[in-house]
Amino acid sequence: GSLGNGHGIGLTELDCDSTCIRVRQHKIENLSMNAESVSVGAIDNLLCIISGGDKVTHFIDVADIFSDDRRVPRESIKVRELAEGDVSIYDEKISFLAPSYFLNTEDQGLLYQVGISLPLVVKSVPPKDCIIPFLLRRKAPKDTIRSFIMERFSALIKDKDMPSLKKWLGVIAKLYASNEKAIQWDNESTISLLSKSSLVGLDKTADVNLTSTVGEVMIPDSSCVEALTQTEVLQMILLPHVMTAMKDGRNEKLRFVSSLSIHYLIELERLCQIPCVALEMLVITLLLKTGEKDELASFLSARETQRTITKRRKQLDLSTRNRLYSENPGAAAFAETLFLIATNSEAEHPSSIKKQLISLATIISMEVGSTSVAVKCLLTADQVNDAITLCSKRSKANKETAEVKGIGSQAKDFFRVAAKTAKVQNESDRCQSFYHLYCFLKQYDPACFELDKRKVKVSRMDDKYNSAFRKDISTVVVEQSVLAHEVRFPDELFSSPHHCRRLRSMFGYAESVK
Repeated sequence: GSLGNGHGIGLTELDCDSTCIRVRQHKIENLSMNAESVSVGAIDNLLCIISGGDKVTHFIDVADIFSDDRRVPRESIKVRELAEGDVSIYDEKISFLAPSYFLNTEDQGLLYQVGISLPLVVKSVPPKDCIIPFLLRRKAPKDTIRSFIMERFSALIKDKDMPSLKKWLGVIAKLYASNEKAIQWDNESTISLLSKSSLVGLDKTADVNLTSTVGEVMIPDSSCVEALTQTEVLQMILLPHVMTAMKDGRNEKLRFVSSLSIHYLIELERLCQIPCVALEMLVITLLLKTGEKDELASFLSARETQRTITKRRKQLDLSTRNRLYSENPGAAAFAETLFLIATNSEAEHPSSIKKQLISLATIISMEVGSTSVAVKCLLTADQVNDAITLCSKRSKANKETAEVKGIGSQAKDFFRVAAKTAKVQNESDRCQSFYHLYCFLKQYDPACFELDKRKVKVSRMDDKYNSAFRKDISTVVVEQSVLAHEVRFPDELFSSPHHCRRLRSMFGYAESVK
């Protein structure tokens, strides 16, 4: 655009009578101006209105002016006279030549092509104004833009200004939802942040601050730089504040960031976007860390319900914007991390929450075709009955059974976990559990009951010919089941000799081996 009636799209119009400049439907008022003292140009894709009389430059982002999002400020950014000692662009000897040149009429008449000082412009913007889209559209180095975004978010988080933060996240999510390439890039990039989002093994002595990102920054390609991806939000905003709060023991701030993370996840889903596994993991972890048990239980229940509805709609060929976990990159790693959190010995989770975590992890593992991993994780969590149930559902598929056994879930693994869980049962329940295990193993791995002769160590304490010059342990060849050779039978758990002998016989244990 240009002054007067304008050319092209006619963005600007000079109104000397009202001492204002009209930019589309907006007015920049109260200017000491005339046609000679006002210049209009374009620098870094910004409309620049230079008022020599007021010694102020107005920067207007054309994209924001045409935006219909009321959460983005559409007023001009006013930058006052430069500091003393700098060459002033408002000096009479300096002439502006559109679109972005200044001519010094003194001496040899030097011509300058100028750019904007992004730090100076950003400093002139009120801290609550959402200028994230404005920053992302600039040509400045990405590290510089990233530092500005982090600083402005950190200031609002420090002030606990949740209304402004929610507005900002809404703008960020809307930009993200409109950029398909950013979404595609995000699907794989956030998987590497999964372990950090779980906070498992977090080193509280590590040097963490709010001016640096978490880990090496993954920068999206040029096709999606005008959107802030989930990976960047995690690396630049959420995770740094979570880790500093953990390091400093500030539970109140941890709760604040937890609420912020939940709002971001909800905002993405409201726009029919799939939250990445790292963000979902962070929400679960923060609800655990802050002791929000009821909210976490509701969240986990909602995830399972949403998955069930989505699966049913797909089975009926009904349209849905939701995706199953099997369509979400990183779902298998997400499930394994859930198992890891549920079985973390350093954290005492309520049994109901632990059960929900394991249930969701099992569902996801089965959905993505990792039944073997689910069985292995269930055994690690001492959930032998759930592992048996899961294997029994797949027993008709020989491929699945072979896969489960091949990855390490052998008959001896089931037996060891059954023996461990039996310690907290009464004797009647122990007998039932071992009988249930026996019936399962007969179908699952009948080879474990085959007899095999191996050398084993047996006790000679009852030997009547034993003397002080003879060892209490001797090695003999014993024939018993393959399972019996690999796992010791827990005789001490059964006070009834009859029950003990019968169970030992069922599993193929020799009488001479204790």
